Amino acid sequence: MKKFLLALLLPLLFLSGFFLINLSPPGHDTSTVTFVINRGDGLATIARRLQKNRLIRQQHVFIVYSYLMGLNKSLQMGGFKLSPSLSTRQVIDKLSQGGSHDFWLKIQEGWRLEEIALNLPDQVSFTPADFLSAVSGQEGYIFPDSYLVPSDYSLDQLLGLVKKNFDKKLAQAKQNQTTDLDDSQTIILASLLEREAKSSQNRRLVAGILLNRFNIGMGLQVDATVQYTRDSRISPQKYWQSPTSTDLKINSAYNTYQNRGLPPAPICNPSLDSLTAAFHPTDSDYLYYLTGNDGHMYYAKNYQDHQQNIQKYLR
Repeated sequence: MKKFLLALLLPLLFLSGFFLINLSPPGHDTSTVTFVINRGDGLATIARRLQKNRLIRQQHVFIVYSYLMGLNKSLQMGGFKLSPSLSTRQVIDKLSQGGSHDFWLKIQEGWRLEEIALNLPDQVSFTPADFLSAVSGQEGYIFPDSYLVPSDYSLDQLLGLVKKNFDKKLAQAKQNQTTDLDDSQTIILASLLEREAKSSQNRRLVAGILLNRFNIGMGLQVDATVQYTRDSRISPQKYWQSPTSTDLKINSAYNTYQNRGLPPAPICNPSLDSLTAAFHPTDSDYLYYLTGNDGHMYYAKNYQDHQQNIQKYLR
Protein backbone atom coordinates (compact mmCIF):
# COMPACT_ATOMS: atom_id res chain seq x y z
CA MET A 1 0.00 0.00 0.00
CA LYS A 2 2.84 2.35 0.92
CA LYS A 3 4.55 1.59 -2.38
CA PHE A 4 1.33 2.34 -4.22
CA LEU A 5 0.90 5.67 -2.44
CA LEU A 6 4.52 6.54 -3.07
CA ALA A 7 4.16 5.71 -6.75
CA LEU A 8 1.09 7.94 -6.86
CA LEU A 9 2.60 10.82 -4.92
CA LEU A 10 5.93 11.05 -6.70
CA PRO A 11 4.49 12.16 -10.07
CA LEU A 12 2.19 14.58 -8.30
CA LEU A 13 5.08 16.05 -6.34
CA PHE A 14 7.10 16.32 -9.53
CA LEU A 15 4.27 18.08 -11.36
CA SER A 16 3.65 20.40 -8.41
CA GLY A 17 7.32 21.30 -8.27
CA PHE A 18 7.48 21.86 -12.03
CA PHE A 19 4.34 24.01 -11.83
CA LEU A 20 5.58 26.10 -8.89
CA ILE A 21 9.01 26.67 -10.41
CA ASN A 22 7.52 27.85 -13.68
CA LEU A 23 5.11 30.22 -11.91
CA SER A 24 8.05 32.10 -10.43
CA PRO A 25 9.60 35.13 -12.13
CA PRO A 26 11.93 34.29 -15.02
CA GLY A 27 14.52 36.82 -13.83
CA HIS A 28 15.44 39.65 -11.47
CA ASP A 29 15.52 42.49 -14.00
CA THR A 30 12.94 45.09 -12.95
CA SER A 31 13.20 47.22 -16.09
CA THR A 32 9.94 47.18 -18.05
CA VAL A 33 9.10 46.57 -21.68
CA THR A 34 5.82 47.22 -23.46
CA PHE A 35 4.00 44.01 -24.32
CA VAL A 36 1.15 44.49 -26.80
CA ILE A 37 -1.94 42.29 -27.08
CA ASN A 38 -3.47 42.87 -30.48
CA ARG A 39 -7.09 42.49 -31.46
CA GLY A 40 -7.80 38.80 -32.08
CA ASP A 41 -4.76 37.42 -30.22
CA GLY A 42 -5.69 34.13 -28.53
CA LEU A 43 -4.41 32.79 -25.22
CA ALA A 44 -1.90 30.44 -26.90
CA THR A 45 -0.49 33.27 -29.04
CA ILE A 46 -0.14 35.54 -26.00
CA ALA A 47 1.56 32.79 -23.96
CA ARG A 48 3.99 31.96 -26.77
CA ARG A 49 4.99 35.59 -27.21
CA LEU A 50 5.40 36.10 -23.46
CA GLN A 51 7.80 33.15 -23.26
CA LYS A 52 9.67 34.28 -26.39
CA ASN A 53 10.18 37.69 -24.77
CA ARG A 54 11.31 36.02 -21.51
CA LEU A 55 8.45 37.52 -19.52
CA ILE A 56 7.28 34.12 -18.27
CA ARG A 57 9.12 30.84 -17.80
CA GLN A 58 6.78 28.39 -19.50
CA GLN A 59 3.91 29.13 -21.89
CA HIS A 60 1.92 25.97 -21.11
CA VAL A 61 2.02 26.67 -17.37
CA PHE A 62 0.76 30.18 -18.14
CA ILE A 63 -2.17 28.75 -20.12
CA VAL A 64 -3.09 26.16 -17.44
CA TYR A 65 -2.85 28.72 -14.63
CA SER A 66 -5.00 31.19 -16.59
CA TYR A 67 -7.72 28.55 -16.83
CA LEU A 68 -7.39 27.59 -13.16
CA MET A 69 -7.80 31.24 -12.13
CA GLY A 70 -10.75 31.70 -14.51
CA LEU A 71 -8.92 34.51 -16.32
CA ASN A 72 -8.37 32.78 -19.66
CA LYS A 73 -11.07 34.95 -21.28
CA SER A 74 -10.27 38.11 -19.32
CA LEU A 75 -7.01 39.13 -20.99
CA GLN A 76 -7.36 42.61 -22.42
CA MET A 77 -6.22 44.22 -25.66
CA GLY A 78 -3.66 46.98 -25.38
CA GLY A 79 -0.14 47.77 -24.21
CA PHE A 80 1.22 46.53 -20.87
CA LYS A 81 4.38 47.38 -18.95
CA LEU A 82 5.93 44.06 -17.90
CA SER A 83 9.28 42.99 -16.51
CA PRO A 84 11.05 39.63 -16.02
CA SER A 85 10.81 40.15 -12.25
CA LEU A 86 7.04 39.51 -12.29
CA SER A 87 5.61 36.10 -11.46
CA THR A 88 3.19 34.40 -13.84
CA ARG A 89 0.34 35.28 -11.47
CA GLN A 90 1.35 38.96 -11.53
CA VAL A 91 1.60 38.93 -15.33
CA ILE A 92 -1.88 37.43 -15.65
CA ASP A 93 -3.28 39.98 -13.20
CA LYS A 94 -1.81 42.84 -15.23
CA LEU A 95 -3.02 41.48 -18.55
CA SER A 96 -6.54 40.97 -17.21
CA GLN A 97 -6.92 44.49 -15.77
CA GLY A 98 -6.68 46.40 -19.03
CA GLY A 99 -3.74 47.96 -20.81
CA SER A 100 -2.45 51.47 -20.85
CA HIS A 101 -4.50 54.36 -22.18
CA ASP A 102 -2.96 53.90 -25.59
CA PHE A 103 -5.48 54.06 -28.41
CA TRP A 104 -6.17 52.32 -31.70
CA LEU A 105 -6.00 54.22 -34.98
CA LYS A 106 -7.86 52.27 -37.65
CA ILE A 107 -7.31 53.17 -41.29
CA GLN A 108 -9.52 51.30 -43.72
CA GLU A 109 -8.25 50.05 -47.06
CA GLY A 110 -9.05 52.47 -49.88
CA TRP A 111 -9.68 55.53 -47.73
CA ARG A 112 -8.41 58.84 -49.03
CA LEU A 113 -6.69 61.24 -46.62
CA GLU A 114 -9.87 63.20 -45.93
CA GLU A 115 -11.66 60.04 -44.85
CA ILE A 116 -8.87 59.19 -42.43
CA ALA A 117 -9.10 62.71 -40.97
CA LEU A 118 -12.86 62.35 -40.52
CA ASN A 119 -12.42 59.09 -38.62
CA LEU A 120 -9.58 59.96 -36.25
CA PRO A 121 -10.20 58.60 -32.73
CA ASP A 122 -11.16 61.02 -29.98
CA GLN A 123 -7.92 60.33 -28.11
CA VAL A 124 -5.62 62.05 -30.61
CA SER A 125 -4.02 65.29 -29.46
CA PHE A 126 -4.32 66.97 -32.85
CA THR A 127 -7.15 68.16 -35.06
CA PRO A 128 -8.20 66.73 -38.44
CA ALA A 129 -6.86 69.92 -40.00
CA ASP A 130 -3.48 69.34 -38.33
CA PHE A 131 -3.45 65.80 -39.69
CA LEU A 132 -4.30 66.86 -43.25
CA SER A 133 -1.64 69.54 -43.18
CA ALA A 134 0.99 67.06 -41.96
CA VAL A 135 0.15 64.41 -44.59
CA SER A 136 -0.26 66.75 -47.54
CA GLY A 137 1.20 65.04 -50.59
CA GLN A 138 1.26 61.61 -48.91
CA GLU A 139 -1.88 60.16 -50.47
CA GLY A 140 -1.17 56.48 -51.13
CA TYR A 141 1.56 56.25 -48.48
CA ILE A 142 -0.57 56.06 -45.32
CA PHE A 143 -0.84 52.30 -45.03
CA PRO A 144 -4.29 50.97 -44.04
CA ASP A 145 -3.99 49.04 -40.78
CA SER A 146 -4.87 49.10 -37.08
CA TYR A 147 -2.20 50.96 -35.12
CA LEU A 148 -1.83 50.84 -31.34
CA VAL A 149 -0.62 54.35 -30.60
CA PRO A 150 0.92 55.34 -27.25
CA SER A 151 -1.15 58.05 -25.63
CA ASP A 152 1.83 60.42 -25.41
CA TYR A 153 2.73 60.19 -29.12
CA SER A 154 2.92 63.39 -31.11
CA LEU A 155 1.55 63.62 -34.65
CA ASP A 156 5.09 63.28 -36.04
CA GLN A 157 5.68 60.14 -33.99
CA LEU A 158 2.39 58.67 -35.15
CA LEU A 159 3.24 59.34 -38.80
CA GLY A 160 6.65 57.79 -38.22
CA LEU A 161 4.92 54.63 -36.99
CA VAL A 162 2.72 54.59 -40.10
CA LYS A 163 5.67 55.20 -42.45
CA LYS A 164 7.66 52.35 -40.93
CA ASN A 165 4.71 50.03 -41.54
CA PHE A 166 4.26 51.29 -45.11
CA ASP A 167 7.94 50.76 -45.96
CA LYS A 168 7.77 47.22 -44.62
CA LYS A 169 4.62 46.35 -46.57
CA LEU A 170 5.92 47.96 -49.77
CA ALA A 171 9.08 45.84 -49.61
CA GLN A 172 6.94 42.77 -49.07
CA ALA A 173 4.64 43.57 -52.01
CA LYS A 174 7.39 44.26 -54.55
CA GLN A 175 9.39 41.06 -54.02
CA ASN A 176 10.14 39.58 -57.46
CA GLN A 177 8.09 42.30 -59.16
CA THR A 178 7.15 41.65 -62.77
CA THR A 179 6.55 45.20 -64.04
CA ASP A 180 8.85 47.93 -65.30
CA LEU A 181 7.05 50.71 -63.41
CA ASP A 182 8.93 52.51 -60.66
CA ASP A 183 7.64 52.49 -57.09
CA SER A 184 5.74 55.78 -57.33
CA GLN A 185 3.95 54.68 -60.52
CA THR A 186 3.14 51.30 -59.01
CA ILE A 187 1.63 52.90 -55.89
CA ILE A 188 -0.58 55.03 -58.15
CA LEU A 189 -1.67 51.90 -60.02
CA ALA A 190 -2.34 50.12 -56.72
CA SER A 191 -4.60 52.96 -55.60
CA LEU A 192 -6.70 52.51 -58.75
CA LEU A 193 -6.93 48.76 -58.19
CA GLU A 194 -8.06 49.29 -54.60
CA ARG A 195 -11.14 51.17 -55.76
CA GLU A 196 -11.81 49.19 -58.94
CA ALA A 197 -11.62 45.53 -57.84
CA LYS A 198 -12.12 43.58 -54.63
CA SER A 199 -10.46 40.16 -54.94
CA SER A 200 -6.77 39.39 -55.43
CA GLN A 201 -7.44 37.61 -58.71
CA ASN A 202 -9.49 40.47 -60.13
CA ARG A 203 -6.99 43.08 -58.98
CA ARG A 204 -4.17 41.31 -60.80
CA LEU A 205 -6.28 40.99 -63.94
CA VAL A 206 -7.31 44.66 -63.82
CA ALA A 207 -3.67 45.64 -63.23
CA GLY A 208 -2.73 43.81 -66.43
CA ILE A 209 -5.59 45.44 -68.35
CA LEU A 210 -4.66 48.94 -67.23
CA LEU A 211 -1.04 48.31 -68.17
CA ASN A 212 -2.20 47.03 -71.58
CA ARG A 213 -4.03 50.33 -72.09
CA PHE A 214 -1.09 52.31 -70.74
CA ASN A 215 1.37 50.61 -73.08
CA ILE A 216 -0.67 51.29 -76.24
CA GLY A 217 -1.48 54.89 -75.28
CA MET A 218 -5.14 54.18 -74.63
CA GLY A 219 -6.98 56.16 -71.94
CA LEU A 220 -7.25 54.23 -68.69
CA GLN A 221 -10.87 55.42 -68.18
CA VAL A 222 -11.01 54.49 -64.48
CA ASP A 223 -14.21 55.63 -62.78
CA ALA A 224 -12.47 55.94 -59.42
CA THR A 225 -10.25 58.72 -60.74
CA VAL A 226 -13.37 60.69 -61.67
CA GLN A 227 -14.82 60.08 -58.22
CA TYR A 228 -11.60 61.33 -56.67
CA THR A 229 -11.57 64.42 -58.89
CA ARG A 230 -15.21 65.28 -58.15
CA ASP A 231 -14.96 64.64 -54.40
CA SER A 232 -11.81 66.75 -54.14
CA ARG A 233 -13.87 69.71 -55.34
CA ILE A 234 -17.07 69.31 -53.36
CA SER A 235 -16.03 67.59 -50.08
CA PRO A 236 -19.11 65.33 -50.02
CA GLN A 237 -20.81 63.76 -47.02
CA LYS A 238 -20.03 60.35 -48.54
CA TYR A 239 -17.08 59.66 -50.79
CA TRP A 240 -16.78 57.34 -53.80
CA GLN A 241 -20.34 57.62 -55.12
CA SER A 242 -20.85 56.47 -58.74
CA PRO A 243 -19.84 59.13 -61.29
CA THR A 244 -22.35 60.75 -63.61
CA SER A 245 -21.89 61.51 -67.30
CA THR A 246 -21.23 65.13 -66.29
CA ASP A 247 -18.52 64.03 -63.85
CA LEU A 248 -16.68 62.28 -66.70
CA LYS A 249 -16.12 65.69 -68.34
CA ILE A 250 -14.47 67.37 -65.34
CA ASN A 251 -11.24 69.05 -66.38
CA SER A 252 -8.54 67.65 -64.10
CA ALA A 253 -5.19 65.90 -64.44
CA TYR A 254 -6.69 63.08 -62.36
CA ASN A 255 -9.53 62.43 -64.81
CA THR A 256 -8.37 59.40 -66.79
CA TYR A 257 -11.30 59.84 -69.19
CA GLN A 258 -9.86 63.20 -70.25
CA ASN A 259 -6.13 62.36 -70.00
CA ARG A 260 -3.98 59.45 -71.05
CA GLY A 261 -1.63 57.64 -68.71
CA LEU A 262 -1.66 57.37 -64.94
CA PRO A 263 -2.97 60.22 -62.79
CA PRO A 264 -0.25 62.38 -61.24
CA ALA A 265 -0.54 60.80 -57.76
CA PRO A 266 -2.44 58.06 -55.91
CA ILE A 267 -6.17 58.55 -55.37
CA CYS A 268 -6.42 56.59 -52.10
CA ASN A 269 -4.34 54.53 -49.70
CA PRO A 270 -4.08 50.98 -51.07
CA SER A 271 -3.88 47.70 -49.19
CA LEU A 272 -1.07 45.16 -49.30
CA ASP A 273 -3.22 43.08 -51.65
CA SER A 274 -3.53 45.94 -54.15
CA LEU A 275 0.17 46.81 -53.90
CA THR A 276 1.04 43.18 -54.56
CA ALA A 277 -1.31 43.06 -57.56
CA ALA A 278 0.24 46.23 -58.99
CA PHE A 279 3.73 44.74 -58.76
CA HIS A 280 2.54 41.36 -60.09
CA PRO A 281 -0.18 41.92 -62.73
CA THR A 282 -1.75 39.07 -64.67
CA ASP A 283 -0.90 39.08 -68.35
CA SER A 284 -3.88 38.83 -70.70
CA ASP A 285 -5.22 40.13 -74.02
CA TYR A 286 -8.06 41.95 -72.29
CA LEU A 287 -8.53 45.68 -72.72
CA TYR A 288 -11.90 46.12 -70.98
CA TYR A 289 -13.52 45.18 -67.70
CA LEU A 290 -16.67 45.96 -65.77
CA THR A 291 -18.36 44.99 -62.54
CA GLY A 292 -21.81 43.58 -63.25
CA ASN A 293 -24.96 44.13 -61.26
CA ASP A 294 -24.30 40.73 -59.70
CA GLY A 295 -21.00 41.96 -58.24
CA HIS A 296 -18.84 39.81 -60.54
CA MET A 297 -16.24 41.22 -62.92
CA TYR A 298 -16.36 40.56 -66.66
CA TYR A 299 -13.60 41.08 -69.20
CA ALA A 300 -13.38 41.68 -72.95
CA LYS A 301 -10.64 41.81 -75.56
CA ASN A 302 -12.36 44.36 -77.79
CA TYR A 303 -14.92 47.15 -77.62
CA GLN A 304 -17.66 45.12 -79.29
CA ASP A 305 -17.44 42.33 -76.70
CA HIS A 306 -17.30 44.96 -73.97
CA GLN A 307 -20.56 46.47 -75.21
CA GLN A 308 -22.13 43.02 -75.14
CA ASN A 309 -21.02 42.64 -71.53
CA ILE A 310 -22.59 46.01 -70.72
CA GLN A 311 -25.89 44.93 -72.26
CA LYS A 312 -25.77 41.58 -70.52
CA TYR A 313 -24.53 42.48 -67.05
CA LEU A 314 -25.39 46.15 -66.48
CA ARG A 315 -28.87 46.52 -68.01
